[in-house]
Amino acid sequence: MDHLRHMAIFKQIVDAGSISAAADNLALSKSVVSHHLKSLEVAIGVQLLHRTTRKQQLTPAGTDFYQHCKQMADISQVAWREARDTGGMLAGPIRISAPHALIDSIVAPAISQLCNENPLVRPTITVADQRIDLLSDDIDLVIRVGKLPSSNLMQRQLGHFRDVICASPDYIDKHQMKINAEQWQSLDYIANSWQKATVTHPVEPLPDGKFRKTKVLKQLNFVANRFTDNSSAVCALAKAGLGISLLPEFVFKQAEQQGKLTMLLPDYQCPMNAVYAVHDFGRQPPLLVTHTIEAIMRHFI
Repeated sequence: MDHLRHMAIFKQIVDAGSISAAADNLALSKSVVSHHLKSLEVAIGVQLLHRTTRKQQLTPAGTDFYQHCKQMADISQVAWREARDTGGMLAGPIRISAPHALIDSIVAPAISQLCNENPLVRPTITVADQRIDLLSDDIDLVIRVGKLPSSNLMQRQLGHFRDVICASPDYIDKHQMKINAEQWQSLDYIANSWQKATVTHPVEPLPDGKFRKTKVLKQLNFVANRFTDNSSAVCALAKAGLGISLLPEFVFKQAEQQGKLTMLLPDYQCPMNAVYAVHDFGRQPPLLVTHTIEAIMRHFI
């Protein structure tokens, strides 16, 4: 049993990058973690880590031994997960990350329903528009717009939506945005901080669209001059009349019903955006992760 504990702590030291960081993660003192490593190296009879005041590096023997420790940890996690899941009850913590635009209309209602039906579920929701690293950020499930181009992570499509190019009625009236859409591209544009200053939005005509001009638009180009760090703030600034913005249709519709925003191109539509659930549990994720994915998926239907 001591050997198993030594191996688990050794894996934590390697993953954390230092004895100090591992001690913090394990809520142990640095001396206790060092003692475990020393006892392990004495028991095995080989040095596993080269350590200096600035860095640590696995020895060749340590590299091979770490892989076995990792396999042991993976098997242990699977055993715990399967034992817990066989009870048929959803319980325990789950950490979820999702973009601002999907929280109000999709993620929050889905998680609320999941928790009402399963009171022992304890969700932690991180709201972030930037890309998330599941491992370093300790996230179980990431909800993201767009599929990862190439990844070992598991991805499952949840649903889709379109964006809407819009502005406040007051802004439209102020700039007389009535006829020439190409002239709009020199006006104020509100961008999320992850967007570049030059923003291009492809558009396509509706099948039954009625056009005032023979020329059909294929895209709109803007130069952003207002920036914020999340899509909720983009919506708020647009409703306040600061400029043109691109918002998910379900966010736009709420503001449109309040008379706060108006669609700029009613005869056009933006391309479809796919939404994915991403996790690192392989093909057999924990039951709680599976049910969370399905709960969110139902809110896209």
